[in-house]
Amino acid sequence: MVDGNLRLTERQKRALVAQQFELQMPKYPLKILDRLTNYRYRMYDEKLKVEELATTLAHSFDFYEYRMNLRGGIQLIVCQLHNSALPVWCLELETTMLYKPGTAPDMDRPIEGRKRRTHDEQRVLISQLIVGVDTAYEELEDMEPRTRQRYLDLRQRYLKPKVGRPWMS
Repeated sequence: MVDGNLRLTERQKRALVAQQFELQMPKYPLKILDRLTNYRYRMYDEKLKVEELATTLAHSFDFYEYRMNLRGGIQLIVCQLHNSALPVWCLELETTMLYKPGTAPDMDRPIEGRKRRTHDEQRVLISQLIVGVDTAYEELEDMEPRTRQRYLDLRQRYLKPKVGRPWMS
């Protein structure tokens, strides 16, 4: 029996996503050409007839947390949960959906009438601001000046590299 307080490291989460992805591979029009280090794959997309580099993440917002948006090279993100807008293709294993670049997941709750956004809704908005989605900037215009500035500051933070050695490629 697994302890309910057990915390997985980021590496363990990525390993589980990679394992699930390899088990579900027959569902997708993708073919693994080569397994690379750090849970990356050289893939062939049979539908688009192109070769691409893919990596696995626990959540799609980790793309920004690890500043992968500043490096380039990755064309496909395979994640367990899609919770942001990405500038690359995103395959969500939980729903088996393939999202186009710039597409954010649908949030179930309406934003009108509430004071604050949930954590996932904030991540979606920040990622849409990074990608440059027009509707995100329209939402930003309707916000209080202090809240607007906070979201713009968060956007800038994810557009700057972290200090120190990057631990993920």
